[in-house]
Amino acid sequence: MKRFIYNRKRILPWLIGLLLPFLPAVATAQEASSTGIGMSALEQYVVWGLMGLEVLLLIIVVILLVVIKMMSNVLFPTSEVAPSGELVEPAKPWYQKFLTQVNDAVPIEREAEVMTTHEYDGIYELDNNLPPWWTAMFYITIAFGVVYLLYFHVFSLGSLQEEEYEEEMAQAKIEVDAYLATAGNSVDETNVTFISDVGRLDDAQKMFAQKCSACHGMAGEGGVGPNLTDTYWIHGGGVKDIFRIIKNGVPEKGMIPWKSQLTPVEMQDLSSYIITLEGTEPPNAKEPQGEPYERDEELALN
Repeated sequence: MKRFIYNRKRILPWLIGLLLPFLPAVATAQEASSTGIGMSALEQYVVWGLMGLEVLLLIIVVILLVVIKMMSNVLFPTSEVAPSGELVEPAKPWYQKFLTQVNDAVPIEREAEVMTTHEYDGIYELDNNLPPWWTAMFYITIAFGVVYLLYFHVFSLGSLQEEEYEEEMAQAKIEVDAYLATAGNSVDETNVTFISDVGRLDDAQKMFAQKCSACHGMAGEGGVGPNLTDTYWIHGGGVKDIFRIIKNGVPEKGMIPWKSQLTPVEMQDLSSYIITLEGTEPPNAKEPQGEPYERDEELALN
């Protein structure tokens, strides 16, 4: 009965400590029920977050207390007195035996056996053995290095970092191309938007030189076709208008439709590149044709 009361006295503070984090939630719930106003989602997250933090801190404190107790038993062991009056060394706990084995530590009373002549300010250096766990890790790293060298550099069974990077980039390009091929088919004159990707615009510039320069000039200055570098447009100057003209052409003016030769994504890139030509003022530019178009939404030209 006395042991039960003693254990209960020891357990009671811990039970109180475990219940303390839940007091804010209980108080908040009572306040909400009395006022009739429930907690918002953010308030609930804050309350439960604080409770979790308090429980975590309590667990950390318990762990620290246990560690302190273990270390005190190791550093300051207590002796027991036998009925005969002689001091009897207590049996070492399992963790103390474990620490002694993994560290190969020399007891304090035997330090003279490993003491060297190196002294500084009354402190002598000990020649302890390396801890077995340290030497084991050292040998494991050597074995790992040998296996790594043979696997990657001698027998070339695995890919090195640079090769893995190139493989992953190639796979990513395949996935991007597959996505663009799928998503690009949904682009049309009703939902096309201006793109500013430098790489795609560079590809569009090459496409323009191959397919459009014969009629519009290499710099878009105009020739058989109209000048694409000024602010005047015959059939509209928006990206959707340009996309529609490239896609369907203007047969009465001699411009063929490109929808059978270019993908929707290519026509989108080409339309965006043509917009970037505005204001470049190339030499020998053809006179303006059509109506002026104010470009204030799709692109802010420099």
